Amino acid sequence: MAGEKVGFIGVGIMGGGMVRQVLRGGFEVSVFDPNPEAMASIVEAGARGATSVADAVTDADFVQVVVPGPGEVEAVAFGPDGAADAMPKGSIFIQHATIDPATMQSVGERLAARGIHCLDAPCLRSPSDAAAGTLGFPVGGDRADLDAARELLMCCADTIYETGPIGTGSALKLVNNTLNITILCAACEAVTLGVKSGLTLDMMVEAFYHTPARARHFESQRPTWEKRDFSPGFMTHLAHKDIRLTMQHAADLQVPMNTSAAAYALMALTEGQGFGRDAHTSVLKLLEAAAGVEVQSESGRLLASLDED
Repeated sequence: MAGEKVGFIGVGIMGGGMVRQVLRGGFEVSVFDPNPEAMASIVEAGARGATSVADAVTDADFVQVVVPGPGEVEAVAFGPDGAADAMPKGSIFIQHATIDPATMQSVGERLAARGIHCLDAPCLRSPSDAAAGTLGFPVGGDRADLDAARELLMCCADTIYETGPIGTGSALKLVNNTLNITILCAACEAVTLGVKSGLTLDMMVEAFYHTPARARHFESQRPTWEKRDFSPGFMTHLAHKDIRLTMQHAADLQVPMNTSAAAYALMALTEGQGFGRDAHTSVLKLLEAAAGVEVQSESGRLLASLDED
């Protein structure tokens, strides 16, 4: 409950918004991030700045971890000056990153051996939801641990999905992100083909809206397509990482992922072409280049600019 101590690790695009909501909830927060500028703004908002992961989590009732991927989660938990050696027995380690279920299960088992509880609670939705406290959390772990952490989690979210044991929260996040990325790639292909065929964005979105082809991507990504603004948001290198983890997880379970494999290849190409730190919607640039057409906005219309040669 509010007043308890939280060690918060990682205050970037997602974590920065989340930790501010935790502070507003009345929790006592110690924060650590390797980026001193990111950490300074959270300290100014009322958190204690820690000198290491271990310093941030000492005496914490809860530890929230918002880092890029599996390697970083293991380093936070078990690296030098890591959380496992500093957290009190009986405290709860809450993992918010997008990682594979196998790594999540391993982290949970290793922490349990040290008397530390664990929740698998990756973040659904966007950085704007993190800032507004309207994330969704698929949560894997013991019900008692979830109940103990519920007030803290609800500072950052408006929805909790109780998925089952540790690993299932991460599984739901991977399935969600893979579907999202695959639909995005298909949407970008469709709009590129439509532009080269002489259609306008208005015409396509209106038609899609009234058919089963309707997808939020045609509405949410429209500003990107019109304004050519590919700033993140959700960076390409993270989208590539997420769908790569899904493909590995699916292979372990012997589940075919033929359609998602095409999206995985497009994300890999997009990062390889130097768009890793741009929004994952930069996949559109690759499709435009292959088609010899550019999707752009002029007087509210979507125009095709074909190569002269």
